[in-house]
Amino acid sequence: MKRYLLFLLGFLASLDAFATHYRAGELTYRVLSYLSFEVTVTTYTTDINVPPDSDTVQISWGDGTTSSAFRIAQQPLGNNIKKNVYRDTHTYPGPRPFYVISVTDPNRIGGITNINNGIATENIPFYIEDTLRVFDPAFTGFNNSPILLNAPIDFANVGDLFYHNPAAYDPDGDSLVFELIPSKQGMGSNVPVYLYPDEVQPIANNNFTINSQTGEIIWDVPQRTGIFNIAILVREYRDGNLMGTVLRDMQIIVKQEFNNPPVIADIRDTCIVAGTLLTINVTATDPDPGQTVILTAAGGPLDADTINPADFASTSNVGFANGIFDWQTECGHIREQSYQVVFKAQDDYTSGFNQLPLTDLETWIIKIVGPSPENLQATAVGDNIDLTWQSPYICDGSETNKFQGFSVWRREGSNPFVIDTCTPGLDGRGYTKIADLVTAYTYTDTAVARGKQYCYRILAEFAEKTQFGLLYNKVSSLASNEACAQLKRDLPIITNVTVDITDVANGQITVKWVKPLVPDLDTIQNPGPYTFNVFRAEGFTGGAGRVQVATTNSPFLGTLNDTVFTDNGLNTQDLPYHYEIEFVSNGNSLGFTEQASSVYLTVRPNDRQLDLSWEASVPWLNELYEIYRLNPVTAIFELIDTTDTTRYSDVGLINDSLYCYKVQTIGRYTITGLPEPLLNFSQEACQRPRDTIPPCPPTLMVANPCNGINDGDVCTLTGDDLKNLLSWTNPNNSCANDTKGYYIYYSPPGDSAFLKVDSILIDTDTSYRHSYNNSLAGCYYVTAIDTNANESDSSNNVCVDNCPCYRLPNVFTPNADGDNDFYKPLEPYRFISRVEMKIYNRWGALVFETENPAILWNGNTTKGNKPLPEDTYYYVCKVFEIRVDGERESDSVLSGFIHLIRGNGGSNP
Repeated sequence: MKRYLLFLLGFLASLDAFATHYRAGELTYRVLSYLSFEVTVTTYTTDINVPPDSDTVQISWGDGTTSSAFRIAQQPLGNNIKKNVYRDTHTYPGPRPFYVISVTDPNRIGGITNINNGIATENIPFYIEDTLRVFDPAFTGFNNSPILLNAPIDFANVGDLFYHNPAAYDPDGDSLVFELIPSKQGMGSNVPVYLYPDEVQPIANNNFTINSQTGEIIWDVPQRTGIFNIAILVREYRDGNLMGTVLRDMQIIVKQEFNNPPVIADIRDTCIVAGTLLTINVTATDPDPGQTVILTAAGGPLDADTINPADFASTSNVGFANGIFDWQTECGHIREQSYQVVFKAQDDYTSGFNQLPLTDLETWIIKIVGPSPENLQATAVGDNIDLTWQSPYICDGSETNKFQGFSVWRREGSNPFVIDTCTPGLDGRGYTKIADLVTAYTYTDTAVARGKQYCYRILAEFAEKTQFGLLYNKVSSLASNEACAQLKRDLPIITNVTVDITDVANGQITVKWVKPLVPDLDTIQNPGPYTFNVFRAEGFTGGAGRVQVATTNSPFLGTLNDTVFTDNGLNTQDLPYHYEIEFVSNGNSLGFTEQASSVYLTVRPNDRQLDLSWEASVPWLNELYEIYRLNPVTAIFELIDTTDTTRYSDVGLINDSLYCYKVQTIGRYTITGLPEPLLNFSQEACQRPRDTIPPCPPTLMVANPCNGINDGDVCTLTGDDLKNLLSWTNPNNSCANDTKGYYIYYSPPGDSAFLKVDSILIDTDTSYRHSYNNSLAGCYYVTAIDTNANESDSSNNVCVDNCPCYRLPNVFTPNADGDNDFYKPLEPYRFISRVEMKIYNRWGALVFETENPAILWNGNTTKGNKPLPEDTYYYVCKVFEIRVDGERESDSVLSGFIHLIRGNGGSNP
């Protein structure tokens, strides 16, 4: 893929000659000590400034302090572009997850097309920032920011593909992720009216993208001339943890010229072993006659701070250029992240007084991997396998000290794969890591058993190390050669534990084993007579409850041929059993076989299907499983399927019909000379399929009589008006076919618990009226019940509220005539939990108070119960209502006058 861009080298007097000066830039940091950092600010400004640009910039360090960073270098680049470098150091007060370092400075250049519609951009501040993580390096290691080696000023041509690569690398080997974001004018503040370059003139063939892994930008293709600014956010990760960010503000100047770019010959990405001399020839040609081609390169391998950096030398010619890239790699270059080199070919096209060359970019990815450990050997010694490999390892003692030791990997059986230089490690190869960070050149594997071939490989492990020895940015080498070994067959090997009869009391299991081999057993050191002792225990493994169930012996190993035992009187229906065989020589125990269990089958019911699963703990490798089902007509178990997993679902069955199964495992040991296949049956297990799948939940609606009623009419509600009407959808009409009824659940006001208040056992009856203790407030949900009593999930919750009614009269006649003798609220009153009623005489003295919503004032004082005279009294009444969220005070306080009349015949007006 080719990278075409326009790079201005000549003088362009007409370009922003007197504009305010910031074009692009970024800041980077490097660690000096635990809390001290050096920050470099690099900016690109106009070279003709009114007034001249400053020799300092203000750095905000993110801890409440600022400082002036002095310019240490400036370089005119032509075309009204100047590079400025500022530097300062800072010591932070202590660790913090992130400090935000920033520079804000007036102002950008004028006429930036994609900011503020290109209007008055010279009045918009220029802003760049980094986030810096300061943790104790003893735990996280030191951290430096990523470095971006290609300048953030580039030129594009209308109608030509534009490519840019910042040539970023991280000196600590951390991974980088790139993202486009809007340009900033301050912390957390985007520039006004920001558009990405492809949004300025959005059409089908105008796309602006960034590769999140390499940072390569592609603009396919620019549609118009102009000045465009973009912001590239570079995130830096260490073992998945964000370590910091760099924000680069970049400028792309789009012109329209007639020229063909040079072409760099394709370069294939490379994976090499550390220590290899990497040399490639790079060539570029130009299709336009008479143009000279200049070939350059940038990237982490070429950076002066890289260990033993690479070299690139090139020659420029008319029509072509040649270059040679040389890099003597070493162990210090090994890391998880690939290196990136960006080659750039540039012609010398001119237009008038301006040099307007086109360029081609080619990004080359280099992965440096650790060498394989060599000459791995595996030898069986007694009950163990000893491993050795070549010492010293080529990277042991490397000056960079990234080598941390070896990891040991094992699998049963061989995997003689071809090592791929681009794929270090052993992921996906079937090996399991059994030891890590081994610093010796030997290892003994004690967790091995007879009858198995064990195959091993070794990896060298590399990482950075903190002061406390914690490792980060780990990476493995290429794998060693494979070495395989197996223990001698000087003990018996168990081969079968198969269930013959399934019963709760008279079950039967057959156990088989093979005897030791004469060549492997030293019969002189271990003379006869020889004995096999068979031990049994319940369950899959363990020693609890182990009993000896059989013994067989012979004076000679050659005649010790009884290697089958049939165990009777077992509960094979409900229990698995496991066995092991002891081998005895002349009264001395030489050891046991590995434990091996019977296969235990479990069958669980489901709707029109049965779900089978089985388990066994055996020292051999079970590879296939045959599923047998009883034919009720022939009374024979018939094979219905084969699987390589330990689960199976038999579908399309008839609910409530009885089905019986057993499973046969098909296995083998990984060494030769043992019987195979190893066939073992589970017990028989029977079950009836039944519907265990509930209906889908209904959708609930609740009509509350308070909804939509005017405040003045709430007291007119009576009878069924004072009940909520629940209605819901019938699942049989959409997502079920066996719904037979519903449960209604209710939660009273202020209570989060739902209680089942009723059930309906007719699927078509989908409505219900409800109130609780004369209250409408509360929350509801409904569930659906099917014919097998499976209950669905709850429907949506619906909460409704009360509409309280409470009115007070203004007269009463406490004269003991049985009519209107008590002052009380007008009927009906409802949904009131309590009141704070206070009644005062005309002089403001409190004469009566109560919290009873019925009030029931008899005209006497609260204290002393003394009759009060006829008069006009004043009341204030706070009302507390019963609401869906509990008790709530009414929004309005009732107040008014009460006429106390002790004459006869008084009535409420």
